[in-house]
Amino acid sequence: MKVYWLAVLSTAAAALALSGCGQSSTGSAQSDTSQQQAASDWYNQHRNNLPEGLRPEDQLSAEQESRLRVGAPLDNDLRDRVRPAPEDLAARLPPPPPDHRYVAVGGHVGLIDKNFQVKAVINLHDK
Repeated sequence: MKVYWLAVLSTAAAALALSGCGQSSTGSAQSDTSQQQAASDWYNQHRNNLPEGLRPEDQLSAEQESRLRVGAPLDNDLRDRVRPAPEDLAARLPPPPPDHRYVAVGGHVGLIDKNFQVKAVINLHDK
């Protein structure tokens, strides 16, 4: 029984730590907006020299986009497209929780855990 409650408390603590990180289903609208703005500002400043993963030619197909969802793990196809997020972009966003990292994938910035589960997604390209 103690193990069960420890798991419940750990899950609740992780959810609280993630609230406000990127555009997630649990984040506040104000935090999401400020993070989207910070990422968009970075993108506009670097538009002429974007790194792999954030370039227009790296954008995902509609089918791939449908698989990039908060709460879902990245499949092998999307994992192959993951690149580290630029350090100066990640510095504009809240520090990721332990065992999480910001990545660039298909024109998005994602927050993923060590198991490639998507915790947040910020879109950088105009659709």
